[in-house]
Amino acid sequence: MRFRHSLYAIIVVIIAATTACGDSQGTTTAAIDVSKLDSGNYPTAPRDVESTRTPDSGADLESVRIGNSMPLPLDVDGRFAFQRLALMDGRTTLKSPATISSIDSKEFPDLAQGLVAGWESTGERRKVLGLGSSVIMDTLRFSDAAKAETAARRLADRQAEILPGEAMAIPGHPTARAKWSPRKRTLDSFLVHDTMLLYVFIDDPVSEPVDTAPLIAFTQAAFTKQIEALKAYSPTAIDQLASLPMDVDGLLGRTLPLEDRQKTVSGIDRTRLMTGHGDLHSENLPALAKAAFDDAGVDLVAYSSEKIYRTRDASSTVRLIAALIDQKADRYRPIDAPPNMPDVKCFDTKDKGTYSTSAPPVCYLAYDRYVAQVQGTNVQEAYQKAAAQYKLLAYGR
Repeated sequence: MRFRHSLYAIIVVIIAATTACGDSQGTTTAAIDVSKLDSGNYPTAPRDVESTRTPDSGADLESVRIGNSMPLPLDVDGRFAFQRLALMDGRTTLKSPATISSIDSKEFPDLAQGLVAGWESTGERRKVLGLGSSVIMDTLRFSDAAKAETAARRLADRQAEILPGEAMAIPGHPTARAKWSPRKRTLDSFLVHDTMLLYVFIDDPVSEPVDTAPLIAFTQAAFTKQIEALKAYSPTAIDQLASLPMDVDGLLGRTLPLEDRQKTVSGIDRTRLMTGHGDLHSENLPALAKAAFDDAGVDLVAYSSEKIYRTRDASSTVRLIAALIDQKADRYRPIDAPPNMPDVKCFDTKDKGTYSTSAPPVCYLAYDRYVAQVQGTNVQEAYQKAAAQYKLLAYGR
């Protein structure tokens, strides 16, 4: 860990030295002549995100609002410092079901009738799945308390039918319905709080013999954290969901749009805009990301084809880029910057055989108080995307 901190400090010094020609307003990168940038066929003018609204947008936006308030497994127990699911999108609706252990996602809509929106967060104790406990936490909002109670009962009953187990009590939450499965070594718990259904899954694949006490303690703490966090969440009236804003400060409209090949098999568009805290649910290393976000003052993160972070000020972009680079140091090697973009930091995989798909070429660039992370299937594509993303951020400014 000491080496990692030293590497981070070295990267900060290097980036600061190469970006020291900013103006008196604190801009940390040299001005770039956008007319000299090769952006290929990628769009370079901001888009109107409102024009992409669909009948499902309201539920998706409300899901994000829930996620912005919800704790991570890391917030419950600091040892859950990993999140292995790349591009984790925790938005939960009837069209994007929650992950309830042992229940097929196709059954979820019928079992969870009345669901308005929700959020799902995951975490692991170890970087490699199966070498330590893993967690799923869901916060699901229903149209009324009766619907939440019914969904809790139906989900728990169906799960018990598929995977029988032993009933357990969760201290401090006497109305929770919890079940321990000795065969799967999992504890599944459901708790209704007003119109919200809270679900916590935790397993222990390695301890011999398994002690359920730590799993129960985690679940107790998770429910308590979720309930406390809900105080910061103000539910949008159902008839007002369609009026929730699609974008904030035009940031999503200045993010490269998602390409067809980047969409999931289900066709669900992962484009979204979250707070800095909300984004941590999607970070593979949320503990390191939280420290970097706090240091740089990250308040908004936009997802689409690429990713943009809004920091506290222009000088904070240097430290954020350094932290993002440091997180990938084990898999990436530096490569040349894109043509006519000398301050952009680009990297390619160290091992084409091992990381060719999981570690595509990536570039980091700064504009004013914004940091963009762009990836490509090859270096040329990453360069063109970096140029297009810079043009989008600089457009009209």
